[in-house]
Amino acid sequence: GVEAQYEPIPDKQTDEGEDEPEYKLPEKPEALDYVLHPYRNTESFFTKLVKHYGWRFVVMMSVMYLLVKGVLSSTVGLVRLSYCKKSLKVDGPSCQTMGVIASTPWAMKGTIGVISDAIPLFGYHKNSYILLASALGTTSFLVLALSPLQSVTSAAIFFMVGNLEIAVTDLLCEGKYAGLMKSKPKSGSSMVSFVWGCCMVGGLIASCFVGPVADAYNPEVLFWVCIPLAASVAIPTLLGFLQDEQLPPENRGIRLDMIKENWKLVTLCILMALVAFCNAMVDYFFFDNHVAQLIFCLSGSTVVSVLSFLWLPRQMACCNFYMFISSVLYVSISGAQDFWFTADQTCVPGGPSFDYTYYNTYTAIVGSVMAWVGVILFESFFSTWSFRNVFFITTILQVIAACFDLLIINRWNVSVGIPDKAFYMFGDAVIGPAIGSIAFMPAVVLTSKLVHRGLESTTFALLAGFSNFGGTVSSQIGIFVTKVPPPFSPPGLLVVCPFWELTGVLVF
Repeated sequence: GVEAQYEPIPDKQTDEGEDEPEYKLPEKPEALDYVLHPYRNTESFFTKLVKHYGWRFVVMMSVMYLLVKGVLSSTVGLVRLSYCKKSLKVDGPSCQTMGVIASTPWAMKGTIGVISDAIPLFGYHKNSYILLASALGTTSFLVLALSPLQSVTSAAIFFMVGNLEIAVTDLLCEGKYAGLMKSKPKSGSSMVSFVWGCCMVGGLIASCFVGPVADAYNPEVLFWVCIPLAASVAIPTLLGFLQDEQLPPENRGIRLDMIKENWKLVTLCILMALVAFCNAMVDYFFFDNHVAQLIFCLSGSTVVSVLSFLWLPRQMACCNFYMFISSVLYVSISGAQDFWFTADQTCVPGGPSFDYTYYNTYTAIVGSVMAWVGVILFESFFSTWSFRNVFFITTILQVIAACFDLLIINRWNVSVGIPDKAFYMFGDAVIGPAIGSIAFMPAVVLTSKLVHRGLESTTFALLAGFSNFGGTVSSQIGIFVTKVPPPFSPPGLLVVCPFWELTGVLVF
């Protein structure tokens, strides 16, 4: 085979030598220095990044995290609401069930990591899997663009394949840059900052066009945008920009030694993926049987949680279970809420009747900005706090943010003269990203301190998969309580369409 071509990585001695200092303002700055400071600071950042990783690898990360995990992932997430309402013509809980199926690959990241580490495909641990995932994702979006699907279950499968591409490429690229960061301590967190920045900018780009396009055209048009985005990651991969060298033929077998040595971790990864996949299949074949969905979901999560306590170090198992259960208990009823907020006056007389431009674009832009605010707040104030205190504060803030949605649904904001579009900006959908960032940062730091040495990527992927599956369980509970509201639900807003009593569900 052909060896990957890339810029040589400086050896350890070079990396530990004198590094270029970060740009700072002169001791006596003039007005022009302040004007040029953003440009010079950015130039200094990218100079340092390219010096440590090479321009080819930076291009690879740019394509992956700006175009794929940034624009593509955000587009797929934002288009689902309008696609469900305008193309598939299904209700909110059905749309949310479709989202549960579609998000399955994110709970399977541990197994994806094990497979890529243990079984080199055509001699590559990463390149071949990325190319295969890109081909599958591109094909799935092509089918969604060309075929006027009428079945929500069929659409869910193609969404799941699209998310599989994003999850696979994200995990493998994350593992690569994490490994390079270890060999280049002088690079600091520059690559992590770059990756986060790309994701944020990509999400903003997607937010700007998804809402207006969904309002003006058939949302299926957006799948044509997804096709080149899904295919884009294949180009730098084929050019060898990922720096994944092809193994010689004698080293291409299955790494049984790694599997045997870490059989508990490997088995737990496989079981986690199996439970997530079977949960998606239960949702697929029993799409309207929400009791069966909830029973399997809770049973499967109980099994893997118990095994995590048996097979993982106790401290890791406890922290993992906390992050899992915190996701579970933050019950999501996004399907019903999304439909209620965007329903017309025929369905919800006197309701907000948000269009997609406001609901998918304006709120997403403000949410992205607030996510940055959350990162800044964490770095400025909460980084010195204990993990327990940060998690406690964010839980309280999440409850407060959710109360704003409750006030809107009961129309209390209108009764005091506050417009829906202004009041909604204080709710969970907008303030939530800031709170999520504050909670996510310590979770990442905590997880990084617990991972197995030598198996950092796989362990991190497993713990992330647990947390992601917690979101799946949260959605399944939300779908169930939406379809079968609690008996203590008070009378809700009178609606013409077959809607749900959201007040009681939100209180639950």
